[in-house]
Amino acid sequence: MSEKRVRVVVGGTFDIIHLGHIKFLWAAKRLAENTELIVIVARDSTVKKIKGRDPIFNEKERLEIVKNLKPVDKVVLGKELSEGSLYDILIDLKPDILVLGYDQKVNEEELIRWAKRKGLTFKVIRLPRFEFDGLKSSSEVRKKILKIFSRNVSVEYRGENS
Repeated sequence: MSEKRVRVVVGGTFDIIHLGHIKFLWAAKRLAENTELIVIVARDSTVKKIKGRDPIFNEKERLEIVKNLKPVDKVVLGKELSEGSLYDILIDLKPDILVLGYDQKVNEEELIRWAKRKGLTFKVIRLPRFEFDGLKSSSEVRKKILKIFSRNVSVEYRGENS
């Protein structure tokens, strides 16, 4: 008889995948033995509402990218905000552990109260920001791309008018 897998669930935008995402996913995967890591990818409409901008990659592209990451066992799209609470997907997924990133604005006590009202019991773990050399967030990646792009555009522009 096979041992029950520990269902670990994480959620996020996963728009511009970088080393911080990879380290986060591996850390979540290693929280228990025999882990099934399920990733919830935020809907485009949710990203726009929460972050105030459209994602670079649409939800189908982000879903496909995350699906192909080694630590990930399963990927699902999150619920639309109009469908109720962002937490409602947890009713279907029934996690043993819910992992939050350092920058996710989730009130853990409120989440646990919500889970109890829905008859769910799971552990909530918030992982720290992972330190390493290089770009640590999608915002940093975006800023660097803009910096390189704006520098190249001004060089090309000056070159044409010389």
